Amino acid sequence: MKRTKLLSNIALMGLLALGATSCTDWLTLYPQDRVVEENFWEDKNDLEGVRYAAYQQMASTLEKLIIWGDIRSDNYELSPLRTNQMGNYDIYQRIQNAQLDSTMSQYDWGGVYTTINFCNKVLSHGAEVLERDPQFTATEWKEMEAEMKALRALNYFYLIRAFKDIPYSTMVINADEETMNFPLVNQLAVLDTLIMDVRPVAGKARNRFTSTSDTKGMMTNSAIYALLADMYLWRSALREGRGFDAMKVEADLDSVIYFGQQSIIALNAQNDMANSSYGSSRSKSEDFGSGLTGALLITNEDMAAAYKAGVGASPVVDSYSSIFSQGNSDESIFELQFPSADERKSTFIYSFFGNGNGHHFVVNGNLIATLYANESDDANKEGKRDSRMWYCAQTLLEGRSTPETRPLILKYSKCQFTMKDDKDVMGYPSESDYNNWIIYRLTDVMLMIAEAHVCKAKGASNKDADFVAAENIVDAIHKRSTVGELVPKTPTGTKNSALKEAYLKLVMNERQMELLGEGRRWFDLVRYAERYARYDMLQDINGNDSVDITNGALIPDPREPEYWDGTRGVRKMIADFLGKAFPKDEQTLKNRIKNRYGLYSPIYYMEKKANHGTIEQNPVWDREK
Repeated sequence: MKRTKLLSNIALMGLLALGATSCTDWLTLYPQDRVVEENFWEDKNDLEGVRYAAYQQMASTLEKLIIWGDIRSDNYELSPLRTNQMGNYDIYQRIQNAQLDSTMSQYDWGGVYTTINFCNKVLSHGAEVLERDPQFTATEWKEMEAEMKALRALNYFYLIRAFKDIPYSTMVINADEETMNFPLVNQLAVLDTLIMDVRPVAGKARNRFTSTSDTKGMMTNSAIYALLADMYLWRSALREGRGFDAMKVEADLDSVIYFGQQSIIALNAQNDMANSSYGSSRSKSEDFGSGLTGALLITNEDMAAAYKAGVGASPVVDSYSSIFSQGNSDESIFELQFPSADERKSTFIYSFFGNGNGHHFVVNGNLIATLYANESDDANKEGKRDSRMWYCAQTLLEGRSTPETRPLILKYSKCQFTMKDDKDVMGYPSESDYNNWIIYRLTDVMLMIAEAHVCKAKGASNKDADFVAAENIVDAIHKRSTVGELVPKTPTGTKNSALKEAYLKLVMNERQMELLGEGRRWFDLVRYAERYARYDMLQDINGNDSVDITNGALIPDPREPEYWDGTRGVRKMIADFLGKAFPKDEQTLKNRIKNRYGLYSPIYYMEKKANHGTIEQNPVWDREK
């Protein structure tokens, strides 16, 4: 069989005839006899079968989404315990060292384009099914249309964050040959199109489905609003770094705040409706003073008492148990489902973040001091009183005679905890093969809003309303997880630019701790670098010049000569984050990443080969081994 190319064709012969009979069956596929596609689209069940296949297909691409969105970041180091099970160790090492190569199959985007193609098929045939099937209503079609447009946009959004310029099409692909004339489209142009496509359908999808797993595992209104907030935040960074009119940048930031708030309101209403309809009780929650309507965070009620009780006590972190161990929590907006009933395993997560001999990554040893450098109380040194440290960066494990040399991520291990002494908490992990993967959750959206407020701020003091709004959000998330409700220290500074940067780092640090091991950090760093693409000088928190990077010459972008190539933003991001995580490699990383194109991934060499040069390789990675 010919290798799948750009918009890899998973033909409808068989897999398209999915025949899922209800929303609760959407992860179970029932292939039937081969059919001819033009005779396939007869009724609602046919349409729903392909729609459900799109979600399953996206779940099958998860490993790559994690690699693209996180592995190059400052979160991780490679495990010092290399074993024969670690087949990708050398490749991951090269990726972390910014030695990317177009022959690495990790950069084959075909699976993501297959998901997009399923969405395109549903969107192209929905109207005809509506005419043929009297049981299929116009309201149902409008809801499904909104859902599929959003899912398609989400997958394109992953691609532009990972590869920058990509082929873009909304047409259905049924043969490899049909993809040969799709050239690269500029990242910002694709993003503009995605926003224009999704914004009109915001609020027109379903608020919830008949089961919790469908409600959290499919694109509801809350998920669509979250996606819009995310895309507007990304566009604000691209525009700011390219010197767009300040009013356009601010309009994007206002949209982040608006759609982020709408996502939270819709999520809160969704949970209330589930409580009313299913008879299930909501998790105990409160807003912790975030200032956001409906931003109810699951409380950790007995955590402080157990911590205070000392040796042998068992702190229960309700938020961790609900969000990660159980999944589909009240804080979940959209997560890819891996149900044990279907035997669709997410075991590969442990090849990244496990605690056995075969795991690849540990938490970066230089990270913890950076995250907790600005804590407001000496008693919280090294984050010992932040419960997220117990499952995000654990060194004390049951059965280990000595602590781990590097902290481990135990989010996906269904951990239980016990007090080892008056400050240290030991983890008792038990791995599962069926962990869902969260794409959007409440605190992620809250921190998008916080970042937008910081970037909007114009004041030169901590009293600026946008700084206050951002700080309230960060404090709320931080307090929910800390013993004694400690909060980060308020940034200070004398110059507006320095104060603004300090607040942005406050938000970035909270995102890093809250979302560690969730596939987002590299994308956050790229967004930071793009926002500072025209930056001239690094300054310390008081606004004093500290590191002169003017030797990063102002060079025109090779594809967008009207803008600079982003070298200065890259150098600033490395100095602020990657260089602190990998101090011995700081200059090497600057030399290898070079400019904004180095922030993105190489295009898999087979795509170039299949398209006979129509697709241009990323100029920083234009080499093959």
